[in-house]
Amino acid sequence: MTADEFVRALGGVFEHSPWIAERAFAARPFAGVAALHAAMSDAVRGAGRGAQLALLRAHPELAGKEAQAGSLTRDSKAEQAAAGLGALTRDELERVSDLNRHYRAKFGFPFIIAVRRHAKDGIFAEFERRLGLDAETELVNGLEQVFAITRLRLDGLVSG
Repeated sequence: MTADEFVRALGGVFEHSPWIAERAFAARPFAGVAALHAAMSDAVRGAGRGAQLALLRAHPELAGKEAQAGSLTRDSKAEQAAAGLGALTRDELERVSDLNRHYRAKFGFPFIIAVRRHAKDGIFAEFERRLGLDAETELVNGLEQVFAITRLRLDGLVSG
């Protein structure tokens, strides 16, 4: 693949952040999906705090305004729906809205979790647990969750 083809194919794996695929391209060839994902994750780790925060801020809130407006990416919509976040009760919507607001106010980016690895109740419990953490720990948690999400996405896109 050319660099442009690579970015077109994989630039959406990290939410609204094609710069990660652009940077990872230089590490090719990749021995497999794990090596590709490692190169992409390393691009994030080496990007600096500002770029990392921008990546976290590019993610939608869970069952938030993007979901309500129908403007989630295809991947985010499928992931949130599979976790039951597309069919929340009114009380659950109010709860997640309140959690989203508190989390963003405390950390400056949305709560991120690999929802395909959790049921709805587990997501709420993790949301509340992580609200009690400090900012540095939560930055690391957010990035680790992004890496988990993107590995699942890559596994779905790339075979071999």
